[in-house]
Amino acid sequence: MTTPHGTLFLRCMAWWEAEIVNRPWWMLALTLVATVYCTLYTMEHLTVDTDTADMISIELPFQQNRLRLEKAFPQDVSTILLVVKGATPEQTTQAVEFIGAQLHKEKQVVKSVYLPGSGDFFDRHGLLYLDLPELENISSQLANAQPFIGRISNKPSLDGFFGILGDALKMSGSLDNSASQRLSANDLPLDLAPLLNKIGASLDRNLAGQNGLLSWQQLMMHQKSGFGITERFVIITPRLDFTALLPAEKPMAAVQRIGAMAADGRFGAIELRTTGEVVLEHEELDSITQGTAAASVASMILVFVTLLIGYRSPKLVIATVVTLSIGLVFSLYFATVAIGHLNLISIGFAVLFIGMGDAYSSHFCLRYRELLDRGMTQRESLLETLSSTGSALILCTFTASMGLFAFLPTNYVGVSELGIIAGVSMFIALGTTFTVLPALLKVMPLRQPKKPRHGESRYLAKLMGNWPLTYAKQVRWITYGSAVGAAILLQGLQVDFSPINLRDPNSESVKTFKYLLQSEDTSPMTLASLARTPEEARTRQKRFEQLGTVKKVTTLLDFVPEDQEQKLALIEDMGLILGGQLERFPARIDGKPTPAGVKALLAAAEEGLRKDRKDADRNTLETFRDRIKQLDEKLAGLDEAAQLALLQRVQDNLMGALPQTIARLRNNLNADAITLNNLPPDVRERWLSSDGWYRMQIFPKKDGNDLDALREFIAEAQTVDANVTDLPVTYLESMNEVVRAFVQAFSIALITITVILLLVLRNVRDTLLVLLPLLLAGLFTAATTVLLQVPFNFANIIALPLLFGLGVDSGVHMAHRLHYLHAQNEKSLFSTSEAKGVFYGTLTTVFSFSSLAFTPHAGTASMGELLAIGLLFTLICALVVLPAFSVLGRKAADSTTP
Repeated sequence: MTTPHGTLFLRCMAWWEAEIVNRPWWMLALTLVATVYCTLYTMEHLTVDTDTADMISIELPFQQNRLRLEKAFPQDVSTILLVVKGATPEQTTQAVEFIGAQLHKEKQVVKSVYLPGSGDFFDRHGLLYLDLPELENISSQLANAQPFIGRISNKPSLDGFFGILGDALKMSGSLDNSASQRLSANDLPLDLAPLLNKIGASLDRNLAGQNGLLSWQQLMMHQKSGFGITERFVIITPRLDFTALLPAEKPMAAVQRIGAMAADGRFGAIELRTTGEVVLEHEELDSITQGTAAASVASMILVFVTLLIGYRSPKLVIATVVTLSIGLVFSLYFATVAIGHLNLISIGFAVLFIGMGDAYSSHFCLRYRELLDRGMTQRESLLETLSSTGSALILCTFTASMGLFAFLPTNYVGVSELGIIAGVSMFIALGTTFTVLPALLKVMPLRQPKKPRHGESRYLAKLMGNWPLTYAKQVRWITYGSAVGAAILLQGLQVDFSPINLRDPNSESVKTFKYLLQSEDTSPMTLASLARTPEEARTRQKRFEQLGTVKKVTTLLDFVPEDQEQKLALIEDMGLILGGQLERFPARIDGKPTPAGVKALLAAAEEGLRKDRKDADRNTLETFRDRIKQLDEKLAGLDEAAQLALLQRVQDNLMGALPQTIARLRNNLNADAITLNNLPPDVRERWLSSDGWYRMQIFPKKDGNDLDALREFIAEAQTVDANVTDLPVTYLESMNEVVRAFVQAFSIALITITVILLLVLRNVRDTLLVLLPLLLAGLFTAATTVLLQVPFNFANIIALPLLFGLGVDSGVHMAHRLHYLHAQNEKSLFSTSEAKGVFYGTLTTVFSFSSLAFTPHAGTASMGELLAIGLLFTLICALVVLPAFSVLGRKAADSTTP
């Protein structure tokens, strides 16, 4: 490499000296005005695009399939999924209906609210959705409940219930299901053992001052806990404000406020969790903005401290930080004008710019400091610094920007936008380094040493020497072995295509999403297939259900139950037996409980224990007797008012849900035949689009957290319908496109940078030397991901192409300096300004990116981690490997090579 020369260069130098060196205050004043304007404009116009779907080109086939699904069923796009979990089905239902009613009032921030399984239709037709054997069992059990319902109707109080229970306890025999028929004569149609256990558990909570509602729905309907029973969904379509930094902030606040009201104890112990596309993106953007803001501050501090150590001058550090800040403002202004927004990847650009931009200032300032120490005047030092570093910095700008611009032709829109911003910012950083930085150095001159300084350089030279040149052969052999080992490790490369794994794993939305993935009935990782006719939907449904990876397939046709004639006949028989009793049942249990009722039940339990029973039944009854005795003793120590309050709470907890269960059963007995035409509109519109598409929802059999299982699930489903879509396909195909974009960008960057180096250096040897650290660093970085078990994902996969843009600078500067070392047989490799610039410049960049590794957003953290690792490898390869290979074929170096 040679120093730039020629008429054009001389003219540029003359202008630079006249306008920058001689008139620094004018330059700084103009820069200040421009900075203020750009700051105000950017703050007013720059937005953030949080839609992850926009990260990949929408022209791709899988994106078109997704858009077709979203157009057909827009109510499922951009929703909030609220998971409501109660102790009993009754409490869960009450909480869900309360939340739905409250959200319907929030018209300004909520478009619609959908409560799956709720409403008059399901209250009336719920029994028809049971399997026929299950309905037959419930019919038989409810027939036995007639006397019990009649007795409670006549005496709707805790005393009445305890009286019926006491009569059952006095009987001999088993407490299990085989005795339930015989116990019906005593008006208790339920299995005693589970009933006693549930009553006892409720009493324990009441004695501890808590509520413990007894679920009659679970007892009489033999229902277990789980989704659809004690866990229900509320699906909310919010009104998003995309002009705000957090578009879902107001709807989320409304959901949280209403959720807090539902969980305040009025419906017992209610647990609420939120997830869904809107919540995931809201929490992701929140964590990214907070994380990157903190990372930017940490990055600036680390850069400041590192530069202070390297420069040994606060003035140089201040000049560098000011120059970086101004360059960042100009770069964000460009992003505002050229693109108008930042996406979830380019939002971390500030840290990226600090990491890249400080390298320019580092080389300029270190060279300037080196020349001052040699005894040059300030003017001479500035002129010589521009002359000696200008060509290398300009070349680095072009090569670095090419590495960033390489993503422009790809379909990875999210990174291509980052490439545009970062690529142009390299030229902005170069411009501020040649204008703002020297102007600041002119108005904040360093104190000139009284005599030239060489001691420190000699000390560093003795400390480190030229050992990469002295032991070049050994370094090369170590490099060969490491490269072979790294190439072998590449066979274990992994790719994580789930964006969920990029988000903060401790956020509520991510934890809830992964919780839902564990169940085959609630997994959000379902697939969707669209059919034009019911016949096509049924045929394709059967083919999907034959696949080994598919648990079930749901369509609109499944909302028309099978065996309706037989089920309706059973329901009609239940109506004939129970109808009158249900109609007369009170709307609430409002009888006055007394301590006498408790004593009577205690006496009945004692009498029951004197009967001949199995050990298991005796243990159950003894435990129940002890709990009733505790209640009796508790009442004995209270005054009359306190006794009434405690008994009222016990009555509310044991009997309070019974009227709701009876009312639900009464509605169920009014069921009639279900057809496609009389299904509720909110159900039909979610399964049959306005333009005639029948939707099939395909549920995976395996855990959706297993990415290999998801790949297999998608592959098998595509054998039935090549256009199958929804989240798993979008995630997988997006990652495939990202990998293709990476390969394409990597190839473009490599070819473009190679061509630029060949044109400028006009030397194949120097070009290969500059590229060597980049290729080795990329190889070692990829191998490290295998060792650390860090798979490539949507965020960190951009690290390797970025290394071309960031790491080429080190190769250029070191190759430049090695020319002089080999030509003059110098032995001061590590004490040169170029080596120091590479070391401190790369180190500040590493610190800058490593700060991202501590952000809560897993994707941003993995990107920072991988870039930091890659740059460390680049630094090692540039300072150690490149010099070792530079002596190959040079006779002059033979004397220094063992």
